[in-house]
Amino acid sequence: MKSNYKRLGDYIRQVDVRNVDDKRYELLGVSVEKCFISSIANTVGTDWHNYKIIKKGQFCYIPDTSRRGDKIGIAHLVDREIGLVSAVYTVLEVWNRELIPEYLMLWFKRPEFDRYARYHSHGSVREIFDWEEMCNVALPVPPIEEQEKIVDAYQKIETRIALKKKINENLEATAQAIYNKIFVEDIDYSTLPAGWHFSALKDVAELSAGGDRPLVFSNVQTEACSIQIFSNGVENEGLYGFTDRAKIYRESVTMSARGTVGYVFLRDKPYVPIVRLISVVPNTNYVTAKYLYFVLRSIDLHSTGTSQQQITVPDLSKKQILIPCKTVMKEFMSKIDPLFTSIKQNKDEIKTLFDMQSNYLTVLSR
Repeated sequence: MKSNYKRLGDYIRQVDVRNVDDKRYELLGVSVEKCFISSIANTVGTDWHNYKIIKKGQFCYIPDTSRRGDKIGIAHLVDREIGLVSAVYTVLEVWNRELIPEYLMLWFKRPEFDRYARYHSHGSVREIFDWEEMCNVALPVPPIEEQEKIVDAYQKIETRIALKKKINENLEATAQAIYNKIFVEDIDYSTLPAGWHFSALKDVAELSAGGDRPLVFSNVQTEACSIQIFSNGVENEGLYGFTDRAKIYRESVTMSARGTVGYVFLRDKPYVPIVRLISVVPNTNYVTAKYLYFVLRSIDLHSTGTSQQQITVPDLSKKQILIPCKTVMKEFMSKIDPLFTSIKQNKDEIKTLFDMQSNYLTVLSR
């Protein structure tokens, strides 16, 4: 242990308050993204008495680390006063005022802490990072003033990220409203304007199902491995990693085909689609990827003849979509292109901010 490091057990204590009054507080889960989420557990017929109560300012972590990859589920309750968590979760709080809870959460967010927790987990059936191991965690505890400066700097970055994400949500909503106005609200589908028609998706785009993961694969982007691999995931835009064997270079659209069916994303960089992903690449400059992005977001997947557990290229290929005249398409693109340019600029800044956060967490241990 470094000389300036302290044992975490000298600053925290376990909290075990059961819901004996059968209160119906919101049931919370803990994500590997280090935040609380609304639980999706089936609570029909549930006995609420044994659930643990967690209050604002307290922490909760999942001792079982065997089913969460390389991350440990841990979160700090800051956005509500009270909630319920599973009885198998561990609730803790900081009792020693020499340690700021927000500073401790930054320590928990470090990838090094995840690796430490996995390494120190033990058990024959399930690997557990138990309370004793949590108490043995060593971390630097600088003076309160320094902790406050560190937390403040990190939270400013976090606030900036949230702002940029909100701006992008508004820009996306504006683009969606423009699409709805031109192609939904102002159109009588029984009497289309001159030059408008319906066409099978396969007539305006090339569709292909993702294959296996490429042989060249890395979780770290380098000069040699700079092409993104995308999967079915909703979070992080389905990002899987990087490779130097891109298959699709044109601006296109991807749709998740199994599991989380129908998640659509506009791809403006070279990428490799893998299993559970359908790529839709326009085969004409007239029908753009941005237009198909909105079309596919509004498509009725049930009408393809499949259940929503899976969609196939043949099913999606024959889907009839509306094709406007070139003049209207040009007008539409002139309105949404600037919006997507701003969205891309904000995403680039968000990535830079995330990199700053990662670097900030790295220096905590120095």
